[in-house]
Amino acid sequence: MEARLDQLNELMQRYSRGEESVFEELYRLMAGRLCRFCLRLTPVRSEADDLLQETMLRLHRARATYLAGSNALHWAFAISRAAHLDRLRYWRRRPEDLGSANDAAEHDRLPAIDRRSPESDARARDLVRVITGELARMSEKNRVAYVLLKEEGLSVRETAAVLGTTEPVVRQRAHRAYEQLRTALGAAGWKEHDHDGSWNAVPVRV
Repeated sequence: MEARLDQLNELMQRYSRGEESVFEELYRLMAGRLCRFCLRLTPVRSEADDLLQETMLRLHRARATYLAGSNALHWAFAISRAAHLDRLRYWRRRPEDLGSANDAAEHDRLPAIDRRSPESDARARDLVRVITGELARMSEKNRVAYVLLKEEGLSVRETAAVLGTTEPVVRQRAHRAYEQLRTALGAAGWKEHDHDGSWNAVPVRV
């Protein structure tokens, strides 16, 4: 993972200097994580695809501002979120029916549960449905903090840098998101596998 990140940062540094030929490889290394992040920002697949393209366009336009040695993926996350917030402001001024928010992709990482039987497959789909639906309902600030910490694996410090805020604020937002998810899972008939309240607790069906 470290080698891949170093490669990504090196490619971004070269691209920032005007080496157009590295863009294809840069996109290949970055697109998967960015696409997943976009799907958490806006669960409608067509909107997420548009947001991904807007992110890459903005990244291209701002490439000269990339600081050598900084985390290129985290920089792209920040660009993606800024693009998403701009879109939210736009649609608030010009509301339209953008389609069902239930069009969320269900290929995101699942908790470590047994998926070998039809019953466990059904449980996995139910869990994804509950989590995806609740993430879509929570505030944008809480959702993004949770996604960056728990799904993208960023540290509190890294998340604060991406969001342009402080570490205590990140912890507060992520905690609120976690509590909202836990309440929703409990209402849907799930409970934490562990009883220590840890972030890594795996919900299991009651």
